[in-house]
Formats: sequence, C-alpha cells, structure tokens
Amino acid sequence: MQPMVSQVVLPVVLALIMFAMGLGLTRQHFIAVLRQPMVALLGLALQMVLLPLIALTIILIFDLPLIAGAGLYLVALCPGGATSNLLTLLARGNVALSICLTAMTSMLVPFTLPWLFSVYMQAEGAEMSQFGLPLGLMTKQLIVVTLVPVLLGMAIRHFFAALAVRVEKHIKTVATLAMLAVIGLLLASNWALLETMFSISGAAVVTLSLSSLLLAWSVARQLQLSQADSRTIALEVGVQNAGTAMMVALSLLHQPELAMVPLMYGLLMNIPAFGFIGWVTRQGDSVPQEQEQQQAG
Repeated sequence: MQPMVSQVVLPVVLALIMFAMGLGLTRQHFIAVLRQPMVALLGLALQMVLLPLIALTIILIFDLPLIAGAGLYLVALCPGGATSNLLTLLARGNVALSICLTAMTSMLVPFTLPWLFSVYMQAEGAEMSQFGLPLGLMTKQLIVVTLVPVLLGMAIRHFFAALAVRVEKHIKTVATLAMLAVIGLLLASNWALLETMFSISGAAVVTLSLSSLLLAWSVARQLQLSQADSRTIALEVGVQNAGTAMMVALSLLHQPELAMVPLMYGLLMNIPAFGFIGWVTRQGDSVPQEQEQQQAG
C-alpha cells in the first residue's frame, strides 16, 4: 500500500493542489502586487534565503542526525503552499500577496531545491547518487508535478474563466481531502519510525515554524509594512509546503526516513500558525478598506 501511496497517489494529489492554485490566479492578483513590488520581493527573499538559513541554524543547535537534519532542510526549501493562502485569509492578511508569493515560489522551487539540497547533502558527507536520483531528473520531475500544473491552471483561468471559477472550489476540496487521506495513510504505515524521531525532531520542527514566523513578522514590522502585509509575509515564511517535501523524499528519492520530518511538520506547523493568527487578530484589524477591496477582487 505505501509504495502506491508514495509513488503514485502523493504526486497526483500534489499536482492537483498546484493545479487548483493556478485556477485561482487572476490578473488582478498580480496587478495588486505590482503596485508594491518591494513587498513581494521582500517576502520572496525571506522565503528563499532566510528560511534555509534558519533551518541550518536549528540543525546545528539541536545537533540533528543526518536524516533528520536533511528532512528539516528539505522542508525549508519548500516555502509557501495552498495552506499558507488559507491561513492568510483566516488572519485577515493580504490574500493577493499570499497567492502571488506562493505562485512565484512554486515556479522557483523545481530549480532551487535540487541544487541546494544536493549542496547540503554533499556538505554533510553524503552524495545525491546514494539517494538513487540524478540531479537533472529530480528537477524535471519537480517541474512536472509543481510548475506545470500551476501554469496549466493559470491558462485555463485566463482562457476559460467561467469554467475555472465553477470547478476551482470542487477541485480544492477534493485535493485537500485526498492530501489528508495520504497523510493519514503515511502516518499509519510509518508510526513506529515516526515515534523514534518524534522527540528531538518534533522540537526542531516547531522551532523552525515558530522562529520563521516571528522573524518574518519582526522584519516586516520593522520595515513599517501594513498589518495585512506583515501577517501575510509571516505566514508565507512560517508555513511550508510539506506535501512537496514528502513527495521529494518518498517519490523522487525513495527514502521513507527522510519523509518523517516533513510529515511531522505537516501536522505540527499548525500549532504556531494558529497561535500566531489568534495573537495578531486579537491585536485588532487595521487592514485599509482599499486593500480589503483588492483582496475581494
């Protein structure tokens, strides 16, 4: 059962999630972000540069073993995802900015992840060849599963807008339920292995999520970004695409042990995320009316 889930079902479900995200992308999302390009560039820089550095620091502090450290670093190389868009909506953030940042990172990750992960593994004394997958093939498969579905969804939204609007919510619902089922099956089939890693790796996972949330929030507030933009950047940096990390570990590298930290992250990241949402929303909502109108559009 597990080989079928990890090798076939997980990539298909992830592609479906990325396709649904593409269906939701409109020209208005990009126009809203282009009005403040520096905000989007800041969010992108924090996701692609700061996040891996935070992960490396946590790996050193916790003195994680090779596989656990590699799993945590792999998570940090998969920023954004559909979950961060939903959490941004709950936090009353800038949803347009969230969606655009997720789209941009989805287009970059197929190229950055294989190279950065390879450099990390070599620095730790392991060769990517030991994991049974050439670097080039890893990039191509990530493009097929993540980038292509997003672009396809965007094309359908552009040329067949009415159809895209009609089916988007249904596809998202099916994809979300399917991902939850996949996580449940992976938990059931790997519970013994998960238990052996939970103590130290679980603490590292929560630390990664919490520290990245708070650091991104602090940077955004120091730069005097709006409350909505600050919340969005914090959640985009603090919530990673665990599905992509699990797919890389299970479907591309065929390493179940490597998938345990991303699997834990997919569950534990919700604790800091919802705690952060509760905290910022209690502070009061200062989203300007104009920005709310942009998000609604």
